[in-house]
Amino acid sequence: MSTPALKAAAAPTVSLADLDARAKSCSAFEFEYILPNGDGSGVFLSVLGGQSPGVTEEVNRLLNDRRRREAAAEIRARSGGRKTEIEITTVESDIDFGHRLAAVRLVGWRGIQEAFSPDLALALCKSNQDISAQVTEQSNNVANFMKISSAN
Repeated sequence: MSTPALKAAAAPTVSLADLDARAKSCSAFEFEYILPNGDGSGVFLSVLGGQSPGVTEEVNRLLNDRRRREAAAEIRARSGGRKTEIEITTVESDIDFGHRLAAVRLVGWRGIQEAFSPDLALALCKSNQDISAQVTEQSNNVANFMKISSAN
């Protein structure tokens, strides 16, 4: 009969660097855009992981900007500011926000005639909700970025 200590001693070990999802998410992961009918499109998109510093910093910036605007609107409303209209975050604003959150993850492509640029990445995400959703899904899937090699 083996004891837990013996099992632990025999278990493979990994480096902390192998578990660093932030660092591993900085390497682009390429996937093929899948058409709504389930077929491959021949369009390959490269994304950074959702935990990469570049993505998290831009997501945080976008969220903070939105929160600042909402707080300013609330302060104006409480202080009797001149605006008489109720300020809300519109559905259109939410949709645009989602597209921006997807586009910041997109860092390259193959199979599209136009050369990649951040502006075209945003245009692509705005023009195709399926692509936007797949970009976010693949970026948030940590398994796409974490490849652990164990050693004894």
